[in-house]
Amino acid sequence: MRNHFKNIAIVTKAGNGEAATLASQIEAWLAVRNIKSWTLDNQVHSTIIDVGSLKPDLIFVLGGDGTILSVARKITCSDVPFLGINLGQVGFLAEISPLNWQEELGAILGGNYCVSERLILSFKIIRQGKVIKEGQAINDLVIHRGGLARLVRLDMTLGGQKIKNIRADGLIFATPTGSTAYSVSAGGPLVHPEIDAFVVTPICPFLQNFRPLVLPGYEKAQVTIQDRSAEVMLTVDGQAGYSLNFGDVVELKRSEKKFKLISPEGLNFVQKLVQRKFLNRGVGLAQQITQDFIGT
Repeated sequence: MRNHFKNIAIVTKAGNGEAATLASQIEAWLAVRNIKSWTLDNQVHSTIIDVGSLKPDLIFVLGGDGTILSVARKITCSDVPFLGINLGQVGFLAEISPLNWQEELGAILGGNYCVSERLILSFKIIRQGKVIKEGQAINDLVIHRGGLARLVRLDMTLGGQKIKNIRADGLIFATPTGSTAYSVSAGGPLVHPEIDAFVVTPICPFLQNFRPLVLPGYEKAQVTIQDRSAEVMLTVDGQAGYSLNFGDVVELKRSEKKFKLISPEGLNFVQKLVQRKFLNRGVGLAQQITQDFIGT
């Protein structure tokens, strides 16, 4: 059997003994098959994981979905696909089971896999005309109030159209990958992960007919903080947070980079939704929402 991958970077969840033990087992298993591998630790406070010198053709992440999101933002090389062993809970991104990883990984190395290419959002925080922070989000960017339970005032520009005086708990800008995360909890739509689009979902808008929007990937967004008294934050993938001041501008657009995710053959997006109980098999969506609402 010809192996489709020859150099694999294994990245483990920081401080996770199970991940470290499993990484050692995988390295030995790969070595028998003449596949080079290296294990790196995803340090919590690091901002970059430099694997460029290793020239991997696969990034193998041992952890949950959160670990994959963190690693994907930090990896310096582009166009290298990710594969995850699920040591977390949900497993929307990390799909390989730690119980039968040899069988599933063997099938993938033999070419039985699919590659999903997904949109990434890039952002800049601009303060007094200067960029003070920039980065990327795999799941979502959330502009939201801080510690106090109060609304924030925001102005937003979408595709050149200004939307003034938005009062809400915040705004979620989600990629299709992130549409199943915070955005759907706030009432946003489920979006197929390979669609070139992003979602704008308001969080508890006050006295406004502001519905979630699905916009084409080429559109750009700009949010200006108009609140002098409220504490406002920008949170990236639910993992990194930055304080925003009055007058700060957050610019968002589609990144030139793609997030490439490998999954075993034979499992599509709708099947995943059913497995993770976003949809109930054999129950219409409207009926399911009604049942969830009334608790039957």
